[in-house]
Amino acid sequence: MVTAKDIRRRFGSHQALKGISFTLSDGEIIAVMGANGAGKSTLFDILATLDDRYDGTVEVDGANLRRHKKSIRPKIGYVPGKFSLYPDLTLEENLDFFASAYDASPSDIETQSPLLWESLKPFSTYRADRLSGGMKKKLSLCCAMVHAPSILLLDEPTVGIDPLSRKDVWNELKNLREKGVSILISTHYLDEATLADKVLFMHEGSVLLFDTPERILDTYRYTLIEIGISGETDNAALEKLRTILATTSCVLDCYAWGNYLHAVAESEQRVEEIAGTCRREYGAMISVKTIRPTLEDVFMDTLSQTKNQT
Repeated sequence: MVTAKDIRRRFGSHQALKGISFTLSDGEIIAVMGANGAGKSTLFDILATLDDRYDGTVEVDGANLRRHKKSIRPKIGYVPGKFSLYPDLTLEENLDFFASAYDASPSDIETQSPLLWESLKPFSTYRADRLSGGMKKKLSLCCAMVHAPSILLLDEPTVGIDPLSRKDVWNELKNLREKGVSILISTHYLDEATLADKVLFMHEGSVLLFDTPERILDTYRYTLIEIGISGETDNAALEKLRTILATTSCVLDCYAWGNYLHAVAESEQRVEEIAGTCRREYGAMISVKTIRPTLEDVFMDTLSQTKNQT
């Protein structure tokens, strides 16, 4: 178990973390989400014992992270956001190095991460700098798992990985969760966040939301409407419609969502009013329907509330 209480970190005049608190239980996955600059990587460096210039306390299985750093480190597997393995070593040599650092056997990866290692095995004699971005991520994960840590800290481990490999990664993580491993993973992929037990939304060094995906979705206060224009997918057409809707009293917010617009209404009673506004511009070409919000919709709404309060 990892317990973080009121974690604060300052870099000169910049306050990177502003009182982060959460608990990561045994056999639990927490997805950390937030825009670049939210403080995610700073938090991961602290939890990985790489930065102790912070205020607040972190406890791992009841032991203080600062005072018991040496005994806690073997419990942690860490994959930083940037590739940090040895590019001039082969896959096997990198795995051997990290295993030996923890008195583990490199062959343990066969049981610790069978899916990922199976896909890397044919390239085991290749130098790491010859790997694709996705394969580098897989190798980083294998090196972090080889010593069977009880805590995994994964900073955007699936960036640059193809969808099938992402599925393999999450299958591995689910297996590790069943074994009692605690996993903190940062991601920009909403579908990944919904697979976690809890989601920690960060913004500018603060926690905006921390709960299960289901309970976070239930906090959405409004009616969300998806609007599309048949045959029109260019940004100019969507921006024109967004501008029109933004000036109407029945729309609280409106923003682009791929080839669609998402309009926020106070209640379902305003949906027909919004649809009428759209049809006056585009007639039968327009499609308007009420949809369930995503985690990103909730995040944007929460962020809007935060800005209004400041």
